Amino acid sequence: LVQSLGGCERIQKTPLPTCFTRHTSRLLWIWSNLLPFAIYPVCGLYTLPTTIAISYSIMGIEDIGVQLEEPFNILPLRQYADNTYDSVHFIESAY
Repeated sequence: LVQSLGGCERIQKTPLPTCFTRHTSRLLWIWSNLLPFAIYPVCGLYTLPTTIAISYSIMGIEDIGVQLEEPFNILPLRQYADNTYDSVHFIESAY
């Protein structure tokens, strides 16, 4: 248990360069703004809905990637730790 906790703390405290996230966001912003010009000859009047659907999908994938980079911000680890602590205390008091 202590080894697992140490591993999780090392993952949590490892700094991730923010330039990766910023670069990805800027690249997706430019790509999404240039996409209608690229697909207009093929899609015609359906360019706007197609662009919105494709951009929404790609930006959703990027958002999932950002959340996976920082898993401890989205998991309710504090509640898990408190429940574990309470359970251990209960077992300890019973014996």
